[in-house]
Amino acid sequence: MNSYIRFLAKLAETQTHNLSNYERLLLNEVALQIHASNVMYVTDLIGLDKIASQATLHKALSSLVDKGLLELKIAKEDGRRKEVHLTKLANKHFEALSKNLQAATAG
Repeated sequence: MNSYIRFLAKLAETQTHNLSNYERLLLNEVALQIHASNVMYVTDLIGLDKIASQATLHKALSSLVDKGLLELKIAKEDGRRKEVHLTKLANKHFEALSKNLQAATAG
């Protein structure tokens, strides 16, 4: 438990994007899907009713785009769909989280 508490303390020190819980959950979901080599679409995110309502998810998604953590690209195979991608800023965010986790478990 001490490692987790140290991780939470490190996390609190480095929070720079002021993410809401919904934004954090969506960003994590995109990262997990991309890490698994899956393409994530806006409709996939908006359909995550286990997290929140469609309206709340749409607002969180828009906010993540505005904050520069996610970008939307029109799908090549179907111009009506939009793919969701992590930005360089999002990758830096996850790198910082990884470093904090490593530091917390090392000490």
